[in-house]
Amino acid sequence: MGVLGSPEIAALVCCSNRTVVHGVRMRKYARGFEVVKYASAEHAEWQLAANRVLKDLAVNSSVYSVLAVKLDQCEVFECALPSASVEVMREALRFEVPRQLLSVPADFRLQYALLSNNEENGISRVRCAVFPESSLHKLASELTSVNGKFDAVINPVLALPGVLPPDAVSLLEDVEDKLVWQNGFWQQIDEISCACNRELDSCLKKHCQLPDDSADWLKTYRSALCSALFAAQTLFVDNKALAAVSILPDYLRPARYRNALRLMALLAVLLVTVNVFRYAGGFIGEYREYRKLYASVKNMRSKVQDLRKKVKNGKKELKENQRTAELKLGSRECLGYLGYLSEKLPEDVHLANFRWNEEIMDLNLQTTSPELDLVSFFNRLPGVKVISASQRTNQANNFTNANVKLSVQEAKKPAKSFKTKKKAKK
Repeated sequence: MGVLGSPEIAALVCCSNRTVVHGVRMRKYARGFEVVKYASAEHAEWQLAANRVLKDLAVNSSVYSVLAVKLDQCEVFECALPSASVEVMREALRFEVPRQLLSVPADFRLQYALLSNNEENGISRVRCAVFPESSLHKLASELTSVNGKFDAVINPVLALPGVLPPDAVSLLEDVEDKLVWQNGFWQQIDEISCACNRELDSCLKKHCQLPDDSADWLKTYRSALCSALFAAQTLFVDNKALAAVSILPDYLRPARYRNALRLMALLAVLLVTVNVFRYAGGFIGEYREYRKLYASVKNMRSKVQDLRKKVKNGKKELKENQRTAELKLGSRECLGYLGYLSEKLPEDVHLANFRWNEEIMDLNLQTTSPELDLVSFFNRLPGVKVISASQRTNQANNFTNANVKLSVQEAKKPAKSFKTKKKAKK
């Protein structure tokens, strides 16, 4: 009946004099239905009385509402028809109307309610209300001044329970105060010898929880209670039943399905938003964890690179230390080259510093002759090869400083001196 549960039902009955309106509001509970509120109002214009009743019943958009009113020149009859869809039943009833009524309006509308359905032979007992289309237009213009929209407008006779036996006598004082409904048509009240509304009141008390003063209360609100019970049990439960009595134009009916779709769309958006936030929160947490792990891995890689550099430098230092440890100070080879250079260098060239490293000599020289080309000088010497050379002149004291790096790996070693040869022969 509703998107979020079973809503409450409000039923208003407009009396035949069009001055008094009765209304009840009921809700469903575990054992049946309970009357929550009831109200009555009287006014020369029934629309104002209906507005007051709607206000007293506190009817809002969440409450399903139905209006029971007898339209002008409305006739009701009962017949048996094969069970079919709503459209087929309407067309079948249009052919049945001339057979049941003496006078048929030129342009008429109808609404019907199923009283019983025999599944064995597929025959249904139908109660149909026929009225001119002009009466519907008049009602539509009157409903525009009502502060609220009704889900359905029905004839009060259609709301009589279908479980009542055909010979049950029902007196609806709001609709016909001098006629009773029995065996499918109206009859004079004087012709009925049995008590009225006995079966109807028993059915209402069985399905509804009524106020304490039910005897006097039922006399006033019997038609409204029948309409509310019919709406709660059949009208707003079965879409076919609602389509069978639907006569109001769309602008006079509340947009139930539209509101339900909007609410469903809103719930879907909220559900998607909650899921997005939930997954986004998880993704953000995982991304932060990934960033922490990535930063730690990057830090570890940086440390590994530093350690590799330190190991590489350590290997170089170890190799240098081993070479230095294995190097014999005052070796004849180093002294031989030093003596060889001392013999070949000019007198105005002073050797300030000398380094010997894996057959590479690093010389720091000073000279007072700025025109001396040391690179050409060393290139002419046999046994050595110039790797690099740089020369800088100091203008203050007219000294020229030169840094020359020589290689002796591929060069021929200098010849041994005479004294060295003599010692070797001894």
